[in-house]
Amino acid sequence: MLFPIFVIVTLAEIYVLVSVGQAIGGLSTVLLVIITAFIGSSLLRQQGWSTMAKAQQSMAEGRTPAMEMLEGVVILVSGILLLTPGFLTDGLGLLGLMPWSRHYFINHFLEKNAERVFRSRSSVFIHRSGTTESKNKKDETIEGEFWEDK
Repeated sequence: MLFPIFVIVTLAEIYVLVSVGQAIGGLSTVLLVIITAFIGSSLLRQQGWSTMAKAQQSMAEGRTPAMEMLEGVVILVSGILLLTPGFLTDGLGLLGLMPWSRHYFINHFLEKNAERVFRSRSSVFIHRSGTTESKNKKDETIEGEFWEDK
């Protein structure tokens, strides 16, 4: 499923770059791609630091920075899209750096995947280190707790 997406996006990027190159010229097209990369990198830096500050503030208040972590993932993917030369990926990358569209992407992802995530059975294993005596034994037993959520 992922391979066809890469092929289609690459072909679309080539088509758009050639079309823009024919319309405004090759040098102007290259300069436009470079300008969008500079704008994107400055936005990436600004939004990344802003999200980091919000996450630190959430932790200082004793809250889990779950939303900020999801925003960080969207910012990371947006940065990768901005590194890919082309106008389509730059457009998607710039959209991911805008706070209002970033929240839309996160909400859309959560709506589509929340049921699958919370429906699956999860197992948890906690390992507690034993005393030095147990480490010297030939058959080492690991003490811990195990439970399964239903």
